[in-house]
Amino acid sequence: MGLKFKSLLILLGLFIAMDSHAQSLQDLWDKTRNYYKGFEVQKQQILLAKQDSIAQQIKYKPQVQAQFQQGFSSVEGTSGAFLPLPGIMNISGPNQLDGASSTFNHFLSGSMNWDLINFGRKGLDKDISSTKIDYTKLKEQDFSYNVQQKLTRRYIEFLFFQVMDDWYQKHSERYQSIVDITKGLARAGIVPGADTLLATSSLKNVESNLLQIQGKLNGAKILLKEFTNEEVLSAGNNNPEAFLQLIGSQQTSTLEHPLLMMKKKEEESLTLLEKKQGKELFPRVMLLGGLANRSSGVTANGYVHGNYGEIYNDFANNYFVGVGVTWNLQDMFRSKSDKKQYNLKLQNNLFEQELLQNEINSNLNQLNAEISAAADGIKESNISRQQAEDAYQLYKARYEGGLINLSELLQVQEILLQTERQNLTAYLNYWNLMVNKSYQQADFSQLFTHF
Repeated sequence: MGLKFKSLLILLGLFIAMDSHAQSLQDLWDKTRNYYKGFEVQKQQILLAKQDSIAQQIKYKPQVQAQFQQGFSSVEGTSGAFLPLPGIMNISGPNQLDGASSTFNHFLSGSMNWDLINFGRKGLDKDISSTKIDYTKLKEQDFSYNVQQKLTRRYIEFLFFQVMDDWYQKHSERYQSIVDITKGLARAGIVPGADTLLATSSLKNVESNLLQIQGKLNGAKILLKEFTNEEVLSAGNNNPEAFLQLIGSQQTSTLEHPLLMMKKKEEESLTLLEKKQGKELFPRVMLLGGLANRSSGVTANGYVHGNYGEIYNDFANNYFVGVGVTWNLQDMFRSKSDKKQYNLKLQNNLFEQELLQNEINSNLNQLNAEISAAADGIKESNISRQQAEDAYQLYKARYEGGLINLSELLQVQEILLQTERQNLTAYLNYWNLMVNKSYQQADFSQLFTHF
């Protein structure tokens, strides 16, 4: 009883282990979304665009500057030399000074300027930044479709090599059966012993091809691991059988491709930039303010002390509040030129949108025609494959009866092998066309559901 229970546990463990590695295409895509580092790069691009948007708005906030300095200077005709910030006035002292020729001085100041009226430039910069953020999000979406395309294509190739592996093993068993038949007929004296050698040679050739297919199958698993970081030992949900089942002519709604939406975002951005250039004609109206704290070794009656401590005996505090207007007249000429340049870029963008839309439509029409022809070709190929299989069984029975020689049977077997290989390759071509179509219509749901 204990032995049976342990056996059941072992079988259950093996089943769970196998099932954990038998994954559908949707499972692999979910793992790719979580693991593949390319998505992190795209997210960083979105964050950078958001940071750039914040930076564009900072220049419209109050700009505050501060400075502090203490120095030793001459006092010829002033209360001491210092380096003020732009916009802060130096207040002169008395011209007639007594005492030392030089003294210490102290200067602390702060200034502020704030764009009070920007004639809509702030709002336009905000809208332009928003279009850049949307553009990076669309770029991430297009990247996602590209990864889906690569993942799906690799998964289909994995299924193809898995089916080919099963198929070559079947043919290997078929050739082994022929070898066994030749041995029996040779012992009975019906066929020469050389038939066994010839059949064995054909068997070794198939086994060699089988090893090559198994190598390609392992390579396909490695390529899938690049996206998922997990070993894929087998396909789930009977997917090898799904490889041999066509989807059919299902009508799906074509979504607007991210590449086209990116072009439309570029159009929106260029329109805003052109509008902003028109605003560059207007001046900058700023609110200005400043504070200054000043002292030196010069007393109110004009006596100059050379000691450092004297700068803390008498402080002068001043403030400044005003409105400033900055108007770069050259912008009036440059703005007109830049506006024309953006207008030309905008026209070029519209032409590119039309070209891209026509290209997508043409590609879809071409792919639909090729997919329809491929599906019809597979139907005929399936008939040819079945007929070749029936012919082989008949020739095999005739060889066992001694009615034909081995070379005729092997020739029929080779025809069957080529027919079946072409049949499987036709399925691979069909699925590759479906992958291309899914990317063009920006929708992989059909393939994710099927596999």
